[in-house]
Amino acid sequence: MTSMLKFIFFLFFFGIFIGSAQEKQNDHLMITESKYGFESTVSRLESVVKQNEALSLFAKIDHSANAEDADLELNKASVLIFGNPKQGSLLIQKDQLAGLDLPLKMLVYNNADITEVTYCSINYLKSRFEFKGVRNLSKVKKGLKDMASKASGGKVKKSGKFKVDTHEGIISEISEFDFKTTYDRLITAIEENPNLKIFSEIDHFKNAEEVGVGLRSTRLIIFGNPKVGTPIMQENSRIALEFPVKFLVWRDEAGIVKISYNDPAFLAKRFKLTQNISQLETMKNALENLSKNAAKY
Repeated sequence: MTSMLKFIFFLFFFGIFIGSAQEKQNDHLMITESKYGFESTVSRLESVVKQNEALSLFAKIDHSANAEDADLELNKASVLIFGNPKQGSLLIQKDQLAGLDLPLKMLVYNNADITEVTYCSINYLKSRFEFKGVRNLSKVKKGLKDMASKASGGKVKKSGKFKVDTHEGIISEISEFDFKTTYDRLITAIEENPNLKIFSEIDHFKNAEEVGVGLRSTRLIIFGNPKVGTPIMQENSRIALEFPVKFLVWRDEAGIVKISYNDPAFLAKRFKLTQNISQLETMKNALENLSKNAAKY
């Protein structure tokens, strides 16, 4: 009887240990409530990024201003896209598809009368991409936490669990053209669509080259249609972290050129969206049509 009790005791505490480990692994967002107003928090975060010589600020996107330009309303929300070019290049070198979720980003947004800061957890990125053996991820995790804390004046905590498998939610279209032709065709298609706007182009290959890291051709296009994205962000402000949408154009180890993007259905699942199905379908169809037309003769 005593042995049985010891065994049950062991299973109980072992189960708690495993459960805690899974909770830590499955978290996908980190969040902090700001002690400051929206504009002050955005300004503080931007200052934190610029004061760090190792970081580059690639883009600052004001979702609420873009919504206003489309004659729509959206609670205050801005996303800052930034990163350490060397650290980011090493991660993309390990798994090229990580270029879709890099550089890193932080979202500042109003939730009712509260301003919050959120960003993707490193555990989420480790689960979605093949980062085994990558050093210094714990330092990146601590760095992001410190940045969010400095910007908000608050404590960073986990928000929600979401189990993700390697490369889950990523759709890739194989191109029949070389890298430059594929990229140029994609840019032209986006620019010729009056409903779309390019917010930023990030050349991962060039950034890697500048810090002495070898990388195959890899470029990111950040673009969107506020009339489609705004209603989705109205349902869940935190999905603004993943907007505007992105195309990753890359050449793999076999020399095959691909166009990759996040499946809107995956984002809906991750952020528990149940409304605006028509907008999500419109977004998915647009991404599919743009990538196919750019990749095929």
